[in-house]
Amino acid sequence: MFRLSTRSSYGLRACLALACTAAAQPMPVADLSKDNQIPRRYLEQILNAMRHKGLVNSTRGARGGYQLSRRPSSITIGEIVRAVEGDMDAIVCSVPETRSQNCRTTTGCVSRRLCYDLETTLLRVLDGTTLEDMRMEALRLQGANEGQSVAVSLSKLLPI
Repeated sequence: MFRLSTRSSYGLRACLALACTAAAQPMPVADLSKDNQIPRRYLEQILNAMRHKGLVNSTRGARGGYQLSRRPSSITIGEIVRAVEGDMDAIVCSVPETRSQNCRTTTGCVSRRLCYDLETTLLRVLDGTTLEDMRMEALRLQGANEGQSVAVSLSKLLPI
């Protein structure tokens, strides 16, 4: 069963928190860590990786912190996962060049098509779902209106 890693889940949770608050001021790492139950040092590493990929901006100083670098509607979940994990590995059966030594055939393989379909569907969902889609769902689950900026309890909505 596919499952997001803790690192990806925390990255998604942090980005979603930034999208939900939509603050004019950067959100301090300490607040982001506490509000979303993410270990601070681990969160700093994740945010740094996302900063290098251009997903978040950082501001130093007493009023410093992090903000999304783009609108939530232009950031996909796939981008967040790749920023914190690196490129996603192919499902071994879908790429003949990476098949395991246990694979006995390259033609007529019953599972190759299934693995290919799983991989393309997963990538389509991750790359076709935006942070705005997730933000809207979080607000809906909290009973908030579309225009509201709400501190959503993401640790309950997005468990790892």
